Amino acid sequence: MKLKRAAVYSLAAAMSLTLFAGCGSKSEGTEGSGSSEGTKSDEILLWSSATGPDGERIQKTVDAYNETGPDFKVKFVSMQADTFNTKLSTAGRNGKGVPDLALVASEALPTYKSQEMLISWDDMISGTEVKKENYVESAWEVGCLDGVQYGVPATMGSWIMYYNEDLMNKYAPDAMDDGYVTFEEIEAAGEAAKADGIYSYANTWSMQNYSNIYLQMGGEWLDAEGNISINNDVSAAVIEELKKLNDLGYMVPNGEDANKMFMNQQLIFLPEGTWMLSNMEGIKDFTWKETFVPQWDLNHIVQCSGVDQFAIFNSKEERSEEKLQGMVSFMEWLQGNQLEWVKSGANPSALAMLENEEYLAMPQSFLLTTEEGRNAININAAEGLTYVFGEYDNRAWDMITGAADSAQTFDEIQKIADEKMKK
Repeated sequence: MKLKRAAVYSLAAAMSLTLFAGCGSKSEGTEGSGSSEGTKSDEILLWSSATGPDGERIQKTVDAYNETGPDFKVKFVSMQADTFNTKLSTAGRNGKGVPDLALVASEALPTYKSQEMLISWDDMISGTEVKKENYVESAWEVGCLDGVQYGVPATMGSWIMYYNEDLMNKYAPDAMDDGYVTFEEIEAAGEAAKADGIYSYANTWSMQNYSNIYLQMGGEWLDAEGNISINNDVSAAVIEELKKLNDLGYMVPNGEDANKMFMNQQLIFLPEGTWMLSNMEGIKDFTWKETFVPQWDLNHIVQCSGVDQFAIFNSKEERSEEKLQGMVSFMEWLQGNQLEWVKSGANPSALAMLENEEYLAMPQSFLLTTEEGRNAININAAEGLTYVFGEYDNRAWDMITGAADSAQTFDEIQKIADEKMKK
């Protein structure tokens, strides 16, 4: 089957191809840039909200880089998300105590840019290996705003689907013949397995499932004026499908632990994040695998992901040209040295990792090993989506179970997002 390239309905994708071509070449200078207060002159300070095992893996990656003997070593500082967001916003506004690099979520980049907190990578990376063709295209493009490169992609976390191969072979033996599972196949599997008390689908994180199905059905996040627009027929169709799966008894009921059911072989298909890899690796009782999220239209494959971006914030203290070059050197080194980092289940954004045999043996690598997979990756990065997703998460099950009217609920979500965007 010949696949059409999945459209990317995000702020970055709304730009023209000409605009994208300018990323990495348009000069905006680095006036006003500087190092964080208290940072050594020969040290690059990197902030991140990654803590726990994820933070530890990034620290090991940074340690490996520092062991190469760079002129500018990297100091990694991780903190809880709320603290990170508050400190970064405060530092970005007053230009004091700013890190040299910050790992920010794709959807946050446009907000920081609109608040004039960021400086461009363009001058620094001109003529270097930090360039569009060395990265997954959608991961690179989301860092390009108004034709200027404000982000360099790090790793990608994706909402994918785990499946119990043993149960699939019993209840849906042909589901993976073409490499994708459709909602029609999930419904058929649910009907076949229902009598045995086994579910075929789970709404484990509402906004993740919604965003994938919404885009697969042809929805767009932005209207003709570039504003968030989700109060529409496509959103209603998403709820209709999820409500159908729930009403027919194919979907794990609200309040039940879908992950536990998967572990106990009571669930065939489990939509979840690549970051759940360590949990899956503990399974010994059955064969599990990873694949794309369920698809609505096999001619329009969509696979939503998030990709953190290395961003540079304005500072009142001057960074030397040598330090700026050191930051670029760190980005170049990372392209082929993210193995420890991606052991969490993440995928690299740099294509150089496709030459790493150990990475290619990891189950999440299926997203990057084919052109179809790379083209299907969608980065949700439209400014304002965080407000939509937060409200949807709080209200999704009420719509799915029929406790709330979907049309009224999406109207309320739209109004809340519009109001918050004005602030």
